[in-house]
Amino acid sequence: MKHVIDVIEMLSSAHVTGETVAQALRAAGDCDVTVTALARDGAATEFLSIVIPGLDADAPQLGIVGRLGGIGARPAVTGLVSDSDGAVVALASAFQLLAMQRQGDVLAGTVRIRTHICPRAGTRPHHPVPMMRSPFPMREMMAHEVDPAMQAILSVDTTRGNRLVNRKGVALTPVACQGWLLRIPETLLDIIGWVSGELPVTLPLTTQDITPYENGLWHVNSLMQPAIATDAPVVGVALTAQSTVPGCATGVTNAVDADVATRFCIETAKLFGQRAFSFVDATEWAALQRRYGSMRHLQTVGREGEGA
Repeated sequence: MKHVIDVIEMLSSAHVTGETVAQALRAAGDCDVTVTALARDGAATEFLSIVIPGLDADAPQLGIVGRLGGIGARPAVTGLVSDSDGAVVALASAFQLLAMQRQGDVLAGTVRIRTHICPRAGTRPHHPVPMMRSPFPMREMMAHEVDPAMQAILSVDTTRGNRLVNRKGVALTPVACQGWLLRIPETLLDIIGWVSGELPVTLPLTTQDITPYENGLWHVNSLMQPAIATDAPVVGVALTAQSTVPGCATGVTNAVDADVATRFCIETAKLFGQRAFSFVDATEWAALQRRYGSMRHLQTVGREGEGA
């Protein structure tokens, strides 16, 4: 909770930059932090890549992607927006892992964390409430947010702008892998139940939710977009609300829910690096491929035009 609150305070500043966050991370412990600035046509953001080494170089490496359009929508909106949750949880997870490291608790596997810092993003129409606009096309964003070394990914995103999960807290999605939607591992259901103290809540997905944004189809939000840019399995970690909340609303960020999501990411990283579970059942995956073949075309924009 301390790290969640510290990150919320840091990101609430109109003057925050990627380098501001990077310097705080480097001071917190042993990590490799890279800041990549991207600016074009009046839009700009700074991508953060954080690598926290584990004890075993051969252990599975978990990725945590803080997914968002922006942490602010200045000058139209003043303050930290609801959409910032992905960055808050990803960065709080990094600071917590570094605190554990300082105290002698180093995870078995390396953890790779990526997000971006954009205090001045735009908004876009979306039913039932407006959403934040990504500063650059989603495929370009994913090129910076997905690390090829991630062997499984938790994608964390604000998911309050819908009527699919009418409950405040944290919900998990099915696994998305190479165009397939697969069952949620029992271990992840266990973990979310342990850290929340409540029964697991899941977010329903449609096939089009795991297709690229650029196909123009409706998506619940950008939570599952990392799945278009990797062969690794992706699980969405959705911060939800009972009411329907715009992504550009301020005063919405809930430290308690962000803390639950952060602890979920940490506990998942522990067990994944220890090889205690897999995101995908190897036997069922092989059977799906043998019986039905590849679904990788869903990671592309697909066919277009009348003659398609």
